[in-house]
This record gives sequence, structure tokens and C-alpha cells, in this order.
Amino acid sequence: MKAWKKVAGSAVALAMLAAPALAADDAAKDNAGEHKFRKAVGYYTECKAASAAEFEQIKPHLKAFTDSEVMAETVNDPEKFFKLMEVVNDPRTVHVMMNCSTEPVMWDTWMRGLTDFEKLTRASIKAMNPVGMFKWMMAPMNPKVWKSAVAHFDYNRYVRWGEAFLNPKFYRPITDMLTDYKWYEPRLAWFFKAETYTRPLANMTKIPDWKKIAEVKLD
Repeated sequence: MKAWKKVAGSAVALAMLAAPALAADDAAKDNAGEHKFRKAVGYYTECKAASAAEFEQIKPHLKAFTDSEVMAETVNDPEKFFKLMEVVNDPRTVHVMMNCSTEPVMWDTWMRGLTDFEKLTRASIKAMNPVGMFKWMMAPMNPKVWKSAVAHFDYNRYVRWGEAFLNPKFYRPITDMLTDYKWYEPRLAWFFKAETYTRPLANMTKIPDWKKIAEVKLD
């Protein structure tokens, strides 16, 4: 019992230390909860015949991989889900996703999202939205779903995949890890930085706002 009290006391103390950093982090955001994709657009435009304007078109769909609520809404809606699969079936998109998955800024996003009980609860509610279940039942008769499904058979799409498989830069997330010692510097810095853990810790000790959870808007 004494050990449990010590653990609980330590958690409270750490949460109090994390609160100022959490407040500063919130104040620094331009839009709360908005992932900026600053590095992502750079990776996308590295690809052949890929522009920042094209990335802006697919960015809303890629937000599903940075926000559990957006992913829940996407899975619950066949139109959004099939469109996401269409966007992902492109080597330029995969290039972005593979590179971003090795970036500390993405690790921060995932850690914060996975320790936010309030957000995860809202995501669960949205994933079980009965309207979405009805949409899935009607999906075979939805022309937008078929349009996204047929897009996978586009010849140009597979030409791009062939070129990507032959391009050494496509494998850079793996090769950099094995050949470039500088790859480890920012990642080790992230691992040992105290700020890395303040947001997840604050999330885990935060009391959920059940009123907001109850007011979740469903399409």
C-alpha cells in the first residue's frame, strides 16, 4: 500500500511539473490539434512530377494517420475510406509516409494521441456511428466508392510504382538508418529530451471532460 502511495504521489508531482510545458506547447500551436505536415510536403516534392499543390489535395486524407478521430471518421465512411486507399496506392504518398514515420515530430504526434483518453473515447464513438454502418451497407451502390476502387487499375499508377522500386531514394528511410550516423542525432536527442514525455504524461493524468465527450458531433 505504501509503495502504491509513493507511485501515485510521484505521478502527481510529475504531472504538476509537466503542466507549464503543456500550457506553453498549447500556446505555441497555430491551431490546436492541427498537424502541420511541414516535413511531409518536402518529402512529397522530392518525387518526380510531384508538386506542393498536389500534396495539398491529398493532405486532408493523410490526416487520418495523425489523428485518431479523423481515422475513426474515415473508417466509418466508405467514401472516405476508399478515397484514402486510393491516395495511399501511390509511391509518392508511400514515400512521404515512410519518411515521416521516422521523424520525431511524428512520434510526438502519435505519443500524444495515444495517451489522450478523451480523444480516444471520442474516436471510439465516431467509429461506431450507426450512420456509417448504414453507409457501408449501401456502399456497393455508391458511385464514388466505385470511382475510387477503379482508380487502382490506372496504368500510370503502376508505371510510377515501377519507377519507384528502381529508385534508391525510395528506400532512404531504411538505408539512412544503416549508413548515415547523423540520422541518429535528432532521434536520440528526442529520446532523451524531457519535453518528449511531458505531453503524454499530462494526458494520462488529465481528468476527461465527459461533457465534451457526450457532445461529440456525428455526421
